[in-house]
Amino acid sequence: MPDTIETPPQAPPKKEQEAKKSEAPKAPAYTIQKKFKKKLKQLNLAKKLKSALLRRQARRWFTGIVLIPWLLCALYFTLIASDRYVSEASFLIERSDSGGASMEGLSLFGITPQASNDQRILETFIQSPDMLEHLNKELNIRQHYIDSADWLSRLSPSASQEDFLDYYRSHITVHYDDTNGMLEMEVQGFEPEYTKQVTDQILLKSESFVNEISHNLANEQLTFVRSEVERAEQRLKDFTRRLLNFQNETGLLSVEQQGAALSGIMNELQAELVRNETELQTLTSYLNQNSSQVVALKQRIEALKAQIITEKDKLVDSESTSLNDLAAQQQELQLDLDLATQAYTSALVALETTRTEASRKLKQLVVVSSPYQAQDAKYPKVAYTLINILLVLLMIFALARMIRATIREHRD
Repeated sequence: MPDTIETPPQAPPKKEQEAKKSEAPKAPAYTIQKKFKKKLKQLNLAKKLKSALLRRQARRWFTGIVLIPWLLCALYFTLIASDRYVSEASFLIERSDSGGASMEGLSLFGITPQASNDQRILETFIQSPDMLEHLNKELNIRQHYIDSADWLSRLSPSASQEDFLDYYRSHITVHYDDTNGMLEMEVQGFEPEYTKQVTDQILLKSESFVNEISHNLANEQLTFVRSEVERAEQRLKDFTRRLLNFQNETGLLSVEQQGAALSGIMNELQAELVRNETELQTLTSYLNQNSSQVVALKQRIEALKAQIITEKDKLVDSESTSLNDLAAQQQELQLDLDLATQAYTSALVALETTRTEASRKLKQLVVVSSPYQAQDAKYPKVAYTLINILLVLLMIFALARMIRATIREHRD
């Protein structure tokens, strides 16, 4: 069998070898570039997915925080919320014209009319539990708050007295105007006619309260003045008794008149003494000292001197109570008696004046603007309320987003 000749493998063409040689070193760089492009596409896709997720999450947050609550509020205020009608009134408290002058007599006992803010007191009384109790007794206002309003605006049937008072205060506004001294009152109710009845009843009770307070004050002053009159009368009796006792003890009706009488007697004695001494000098000029006329005249002069000393001792005796001392004591007692008499007279005048004022109207409630029955509901203000709610919800949404972004940034 002839031997087969194996032909050696032929070498690849030269161009193919060069191409292979040129492709061999470029393979790794191409692979890296291809992987980088692939990863870049993945990152872009992740960013797009993340951005879409965040947008979707923001929409969910906006829907949950802003849109749904606002739509619920809009549904409530436009379809469910009960209308609240308003009745307004303006009034003030005035004193009677003679009210200030009638108290002048009381200043004798330290009583002066103090400038009290009657409007402030009345403002507090209108919002007090006493006024609420009166309204509930006359108009059954608690049942009105329960039955006439929607389920969200009404007063709870099981509300306590404190909750009832808070609910009442939230439906009545009393404002004191410093410029004109008037009280501006606004009463809210769920029925226009009933709201006006509540306002009228508040004004009636307020007027009764003002009269009661003024009369109570006048009665207290009357009681005080009566006690002062009794005390002044007792002082007058005491000083009168002291003066009578003094007169009985001294036996003198008037020490001053007695002193004037003694002074007159002393003046006469002094004049008589001077005349006798003059006559003595005349007689001794031509008669002997032992003559009967001279001796008699000397004896008369000595008697006059002794009498003058006696009468003078009655006025200014230092060893016993003199007439001057008695006069001073009687004058002091008489002065106390005069002062007590004046005080008693003034007390009687004040008592009569206060008694008159206690039986008349000292203060009165002047209604400047009478309450009226509303035709249109003033509350709720739907557009205004919904805009405010929307702004508040948007602020809450922005705050929540900011907090979440801050937390995510710290995590990253």
